[in-house]
Amino acid sequence: MRRVLVSLLLCLPLVTTGCIAPLFIEMFKDPYGRHDSLTRLQREYTNALRWGDPEVAIQYVHPELREEFFTHVQSFKQIRVTDYEIGKIEWGEEKATAKIVVTYHAYSMASMVEKEIRETQEWERLSENRNDWVVRPKIDHLIDSVAGM
Repeated sequence: MRRVLVSLLLCLPLVTTGCIAPLFIEMFKDPYGRHDSLTRLQREYTNALRWGDPEVAIQYVHPELREEFFTHVQSFKQIRVTDYEIGKIEWGEEKATAKIVVTYHAYSMASMVEKEIRETQEWERLSENRNDWVVRPKIDHLIDSVAGM
């Protein structure tokens, strides 16, 4: 009995190290938090579109494209997004860019027929040393796909 207890006590550090080590490895894979930052911002942007709030979504849009995005706001208010699914992140070089396929389920207020639309969101960091991600949206594709039913 004593041998078994001693053996178990000697094996305990090996077992716990095997369980904890993967957590430490995962923690150091992305020391700058780019994945977490992008995931959070992408979800906030997509939620803003989901809930019909393009005025909130525009803050995540690339500064060069905000004016164009704003021109679609009135058209966007004519559609309703009922749900969405977010795909896996495809990272670009040095995690400075990323592509994410989002599948929206939406309908036009005129037709009330739901349609599935896929959008590839292209995200990029504005500066090398920060996690200020912005999207190059294709909101016109979303609007055209739903409104053109």
